[in-house]
Amino acid sequence: RYRFNGRRVRAWCTDEGIKLEDLAEKLDIPFGTLKSWVYNNRNISFNQACAIADAFGKPVDDLMIRLCA
Repeated sequence: RYRFNGRRVRAWCTDEGIKLEDLAEKLDIPFGTLKSWVYNNRNISFNQACAIADAFGKPVDDLMIRLCA
């Protein structure tokens, strides 16, 4: 099992000098939706995680945390 790594998204935003609001606009999604994914308050689909990774030119695997069995 895997869990979405919202901390990584925040770190990428910091590295790029952008806010989550800017990322939400770039992805054409509501800010509240992105924030709920990043803070793990709402499940994110694989396709949505891919879109975030693509926005940063990173592999989607970097956004996944493997959970212990």
